[in-house]
Amino acid sequence: MLKLLSKHVFLVGIFLILTIHTASAQLLGLALSLGNTLAGYIFDIYLRTENTLDIDGAPNWYLRNDDSEWDCAFGYAPGSLASVEAAKSEATKNLVAQQEQYVQSAIRDEVQRRKPRDEKERQLVEQFRNDPELKNFVTGQRQFLKITYEDDEDVRAAFVKACLSRETVVAYQKERLQKITTELSKNRAESAFEELEAELEQPELDLNTPADLERPTSGSKSAFKELDQEISLPNN
Repeated sequence: MLKLLSKHVFLVGIFLILTIHTASAQLLGLALSLGNTLAGYIFDIYLRTENTLDIDGAPNWYLRNDDSEWDCAFGYAPGSLASVEAAKSEATKNLVAQQEQYVQSAIRDEVQRRKPRDEKERQLVEQFRNDPELKNFVTGQRQFLKITYEDDEDVRAAFVKACLSRETVVAYQKERLQKITTELSKNRAESAFEELEAELEQPELDLNTPADLERPTSGSKSAFKELDQEISLPNN
């Protein structure tokens, strides 16, 4: 019996290890695919036709995200020279939104190709979608490559070009994916080994210990008492 139990625990352990390995490989595959798709958006966006903003006096670089090294967003604010700060804030806000759009597009493409297989893959997608540190990252890494203030009869406004290194953005997002995947794989492994420990903690059946006999019922006790009384009766 002990050998059978040990064999059962061994097989359960092997099954859990194989399950963890397979699931982790699938999770890693999804993360790599998301990262590659996202990198494609970040590096290829400058090849796409840019929209133009119909603002008199706008510099020729405005709304042209056409640099292969820098991913840029733009800000515009009318008014006095003080509007430069407002334009910088607008450009930063747009740069954050642009990074969010890249992630959303990558997720959309991946989910269309293959829906998440299990809860961990769904968690990976959702955690990748929601980045509470994105604004801090953009604010810390952005560079204002162009700042122009136009002050003439036709226009009084500030124009700003805020940029991030494309390589820096890709490295940041891939690091996020790695951290998310590692944490989810760790949680999956911990859950599996908790299940294995539960199997190991099951009490073993000792075949050398005789089973307890069932106690007689109260009805049986009454019957024996009646028999004793019959035996104790005096003979006539």
